[in-house]
Amino acid sequence: MNTPAPLTAECVLTDLAAARRFTRLTLLAWAAGVAVDDALLVVTELATNALRHGTGVPVLRLSVDGVDVRVEVFDDSPAPPVRRPAGPDGGWGLALVDRLSTVRGTAPNGRGKVVWCVLPVPTAEFAG
Repeated sequence: MNTPAPLTAECVLTDLAAARRFTRLTLLAWAAGVAVDDALLVVTELATNALRHGTGVPVLRLSVDGVDVRVEVFDDSPAPPVRRPAGPDGGWGLALVDRLSTVRGTAPNGRGKVVWCVLPVPTAEFAG
């Protein structure tokens, strides 16, 4: 049995509304059963962090391989994200990402970094 090649799409992060729209449309076009709402929450948190604390022009990349959806956000700051205590002024973002994803990490990328996570695909039925 041949395994299909992963599907990948990316966009420049200009604002959260555009990132959420890109995520919703891309995942709905790719797969039935993808937890789109979970992906939207994760994208919102990671994109917010990149837009607030990163440098350069952040980029969002989505990929799906039949088993998982990978969300990656690239920016030009080498500083890793810092999980701070949750409270009335925030600090819930990375905890939420950890709760929704099967794994999360940060890796160097050029002069900056990529913050990524993997979300399970509930069904492996893909439109693409």
